[in-house]
Amino acid sequence: MHLNLSVAQIKRIIGGECSLDDSFIVEKISSFESAGKNDLSVLIDRGDKSVFDAVSLENIKKSGAGLILSKTKVISGKKYFLTSDPLGAFNKLVEFIENKNNNENKNFTCEPTCPPKLEERRGKPSVCVSETAVLQKGVIVEANAVIQDEAHIGLNSFVGSHVFIGKNVVIGSNVKLYSGVKILDRCCVGDNTIIHSGAVVGSDGFGYSVTKSGLRKIPQIGIVRIGKDVEIGANCCIDRATFDQTIIGDGVKIDNSVHVAHNVKIGDHSVILSQTVIAGSVNIGVGCQIGGQVAIKDHVNIGNGVKIVSKSAVMKDLSDGEIVCGIPSMPFGQWKRVNVIISRLPEFFKEFGKIKSFLKKAKEKRRFFSRFF
Repeated sequence: MHLNLSVAQIKRIIGGECSLDDSFIVEKISSFESAGKNDLSVLIDRGDKSVFDAVSLENIKKSGAGLILSKTKVISGKKYFLTSDPLGAFNKLVEFIENKNNNENKNFTCEPTCPPKLEERRGKPSVCVSETAVLQKGVIVEANAVIQDEAHIGLNSFVGSHVFIGKNVVIGSNVKLYSGVKILDRCCVGDNTIIHSGAVVGSDGFGYSVTKSGLRKIPQIGIVRIGKDVEIGANCCIDRATFDQTIIGDGVKIDNSVHVAHNVKIGDHSVILSQTVIAGSVNIGVGCQIGGQVAIKDHVNIGNGVKIVSKSAVMKDLSDGEIVCGIPSMPFGQWKRVNVIISRLPEFFKEFGKIKSFLKKAKEKRRFFSRFF
């Protein structure tokens, strides 16, 4: 999220103390991994455990952030903006920028008439298109679509009925958005991508801080970036990143009803089948094949060319080329051996009963003969 605010302005918005001069300009809020010398990163306490559960100490050490919004000075040599409630301060900054943007962009209009491309259609369906939106040649917009400020739609793209395209969204050329698709603010969709009905791109990530008074929401100010030649099935949900980008690589194919959480990165040409759930900050390599109803734990790294069999639960990192299956997931060969053993458990149970009975009789015999010796 772009700030372009001086330290003095930030002090007026959130209070606190800063180790930098009041004239220093903070360009944007970024994660520790991607922040530059003019960026602000936020250190959020996620709950009862260490504040470094969410952001490791090593990431803070390596970070190029010019300023860290924090409760205390964590590492010497870094510049801090100190406040007793970093999450509350973060919320105030996000609210200030959103209100500022809303006040600057009041040129959204709703016209109950057809744009020129639709004049040949029967009737006069209503569409809502901002005056600042850019629709390139050949774009088709169907009835009841909404296209907000500064959105840009490339050549020959199709926007179906009841599609919502948020502010500053960038849609490439030859993109198809079927009815009911939602592309929320600032998200990007690459050329030749198809998104089927009911999919939501850019919904809030599920981020909360655990406090004594309950759960506090962590603003999700990043975006979703979808590559070229991607296909996303009906009713999928792809969450925006907390700070930077949730990334769907080129050529990725996602089946219906898949959930991709915030900060996930999916490598080029990977395939994900229906009802799979990918938790936050997962990295998936190039050319992976993920079956249906798979669950992948947060912060797991999956290598290139990995295959995950349907109904598996991935709880730890996977190396390039691994094939895994099961709950928790294990190498496919091991899973087959385990399942052979499981299928023979009734047989083993009977054998165990015989052994138990034999040992019991042997024990009784020893007890009987012990009387004479």
